[in-house]
Amino acid sequence: MVASAVLGLVLLGLLARLGALEAGGPSHGELELRGGQPATLYLPGEPGPDPRRAPEPAAEKPPAVVLAHGFASDRAGTSTLARRLAQAGYAVLALDFRGHGANRRPFPEGSYARPDSLAEDLAAAVDFLRTSPYVDGSRIVVMGHSMGAGAVLDFGTRDSGLDGVVPISGGWSMLGPFTPPNVLFIFAERDPQRIHEVSTANAAKLAGVGVAVPGQIYGDPARGRAVRLVEVPGTDHTTILFSEIAAQEIIDWLDRIFGMPRHGEPSLRDPRLQVAGLALAAFVLLLVPIGFVAASLGPRIPERSPAGGAAGLGALTLALVASIALLSAGAPASFLSLQVGDVVVSLLLVAGVLLLAGLAWRGDLGELRGGGRWRRSVGPALFAFVAIYVLLSPIGVVIHRLTPTPERVAAGAVAALLLLPFFLAFEALLRRGGGVRACLLGLSGRGVIVLVVIAGVFAGVVPFVVTLMLPILAFVFLMIEVLATAIYACSRDVVLVALVESLWLGWILAVAMPIRA
Repeated sequence: MVASAVLGLVLLGLLARLGALEAGGPSHGELELRGGQPATLYLPGEPGPDPRRAPEPAAEKPPAVVLAHGFASDRAGTSTLARRLAQAGYAVLALDFRGHGANRRPFPEGSYARPDSLAEDLAAAVDFLRTSPYVDGSRIVVMGHSMGAGAVLDFGTRDSGLDGVVPISGGWSMLGPFTPPNVLFIFAERDPQRIHEVSTANAAKLAGVGVAVPGQIYGDPARGRAVRLVEVPGTDHTTILFSEIAAQEIIDWLDRIFGMPRHGEPSLRDPRLQVAGLALAAFVLLLVPIGFVAASLGPRIPERSPAGGAAGLGALTLALVASIALLSAGAPASFLSLQVGDVVVSLLLVAGVLLLAGLAWRGDLGELRGGGRWRRSVGPALFAFVAIYVLLSPIGVVIHRLTPTPERVAAGAVAALLLLPFFLAFEALLRRGGGVRACLLGLSGRGVIVLVVIAGVFAGVVPFVVTLMLPILAFVFLMIEVLATAIYACSRDVVLVALVESLWLGWILAVAMPIRA
């Protein structure tokens, strides 16, 4: 109990420190662009003594960068790169695309098929910079990651007044009337092969060569015709945004474009990252006492028989595979209006219904029934979820906004309700025997989910973009398993565990996936 209290105080101290670091660093402030688009403007230099007041425009206005995020991300995910660019002397306007983050405008239908579907959002950002008193609106580069990379590369062919384009881990088409200027194609060593191939092909096309050699500069930046291809070692599709090597390559490219004088290396420190990492580690450890407290508030159930765990894994696998086959005809949760999230929820919903039907046929639903049991489990589940939400949300300032808009609250509630049948069946089948056995079965079951999702991608049922999110999904599953193991070890209440799992995953899907309506 004392150790839990100390750990809680440590986490609160880390969160307070993270909040102070978030307010500090390069001068920055939130604003709203045309059409109600939320954005954050970062400027070189430290914040003034009163962060509520706008800074005075500098005598020498810096060049500006529009920074666009990827699919299911937002401007918080690009904030480390934005801060590093600002510390290197550039103004950065980081935006939330429609349907993402705090942007309440719906994600455009058919956006996968239209390379210019996000051009209106980019145009609003560029137009703002061109008239801003804080930047040199005549010197602008557009930069984007993943989906944002594709958007900025295409936008570079539609706006002739840009000085450069930086697609990070992406960039597919160039269909506008202009040739994009001064393009740096930069991607991660562990990016999907498709991104390597398309980036290399586009670089060769713009450079007018048969094969583009990584690291070599083709053309003259002063004439707007330069092209370079860079592979960042030791990074993947997500971590490239936090790589100091990638940031330095981008800064070097911007310096070439704008002729920026450089006396010494710019600071690439973002002290928020270390504090956020420590806070996340403390949060994961604190999940154990949160689980114990939640379990102590609910009913205590006799230990479940250890028999049947292997059979449960087999049933889970068959149900998920059958769900993939059934989803080929359409996603039953498409009304959820969560782009891609509706497919994930549909996959688990169909599998859950199949598993519950099997349990009912065998007469094994007894421990999941009983109104009194459910009433006694709902309160502790809400307690655990609120504790998770309150403690995890502040860490999102360096990863992804975790505070939902009203539309996302509704979507998360519906998603949690649709996920509940699956997690009830999951827990009834796998959460058996003692705590260690139940934990190993739970981890194995979550591994099966990830493998079947990958199979669904190859089958063309699950969108390819989900593969880029699998490391994050796996980490969320790991955190959920820590809490589930703690609850089960204390109370054996699988209903309580399933309720918390559904609420947690529904929340994460709702805040991350683009909202269509």
